[in-house]
Amino acid sequence: MRILLVSSSSGSRGGGELFLLSLAEALRALGHEPSLWASNHPQMDELARKFYPIGPVRRESYLNTYDRRFRSFSDAGDLRSGRRLAATWRRLAPDVVHLNKQNLEDGLDLIWAARFASLATVCTIHVTQTARYLNARHGWARDAVARAVLHRYPGRLVAIGASRRSDLNRFLGWHNGKGAALVENGVPLPSRQDLARLRHETRLRLGLHDDHLLGLGVGRMVEQKRPRLFLEYAAQLAASEPRAKFCWVGDGPLRPQWEAEVGRQALNDRVLTPGWTQEVLPYYAAADFFLHTAAYEGLPLALLEAMGSGLPCVVTSNLYNDLEFLQLARVLRAGEEGWVAALACAHQRQALGERCRDLVARRYSVERMARDYLALYELAVAGK
Repeated sequence: MRILLVSSSSGSRGGGELFLLSLAEALRALGHEPSLWASNHPQMDELARKFYPIGPVRRESYLNTYDRRFRSFSDAGDLRSGRRLAATWRRLAPDVVHLNKQNLEDGLDLIWAARFASLATVCTIHVTQTARYLNARHGWARDAVARAVLHRYPGRLVAIGASRRSDLNRFLGWHNGKGAALVENGVPLPSRQDLARLRHETRLRLGLHDDHLLGLGVGRMVEQKRPRLFLEYAAQLAASEPRAKFCWVGDGPLRPQWEAEVGRQALNDRVLTPGWTQEVLPYYAAADFFLHTAAYEGLPLALLEAMGSGLPCVVTSNLYNDLEFLQLARVLRAGEEGWVAALACAHQRQALGERCRDLVARRYSVERMARDYLALYELAVAGK
């Protein structure tokens, strides 16, 4: 099957773009032919470069929602863009077009393109919390515009987690059998041998001793990920655990505030900030626990990757209550009674990490994700 994966083109380093790469690799491994459509904006160069070994890449002029002056109000009515993209997709002649949207409001002109193209199509939406919920400016109006256009989508909308599907169905007023499909994200599971080798190499490179306790965060330095909250919890841990060190892998506009906060909390000798890297697995292998402080998420790949690497995970209460799989894995909640003591105990860390890895192996494999999407593609091609 020929699958055209369409990026809403907001950047190359977010979870949605990593999702596209993982899905494409898994589809190719199963004998299918994925290709990528993306904007020719320089911010998409990295994604295109990573995709080339997997399959063909088609790029053309396209203005992402958040590069438009009036954002979703602009692209929701941009039928000219929709018709132009539809013509491109028809010429590429895929069996199915898979749209990849970061949230409810981005890429609304892609919805029109899918409608005009008259090709089999599915659409994944990663973050389904509303603009009003996220306290965005003019949130009610932005939600109304997104809702109106999404109702015109000719294919199946897909959510990446049970909570996100509930959000999406509620947003669109779907009930009584009509609703979004559910395909939970999946990640590759690294071998224990690779993890052991990388742990030794990476801790040596980072200057860590065997008794150091390394807490890891991964993500862009933006408000959603709350890197400063990560440092607040790091300071709490450091005050009671002299072995504790911390590392944040990622970069972004909050980097200056991060560095100032590291100094203010007197954590300069405790915190490592290597910036952005294309290979995060060595850091998962080197770490002793994973601390995730985001304000909201779809189904975070970084968290699944950490769990798959056998790391005990700590999240904030808002995520724990929102993402049901975290309760199955019995992850720790930052600030709850006993969380620091649990991380300080090697036996407890191992038990918690094994439970996390087992859950990812059983439920969140990238092959399972690809097969679930293939089933939806086949239904779309059959017109069901």
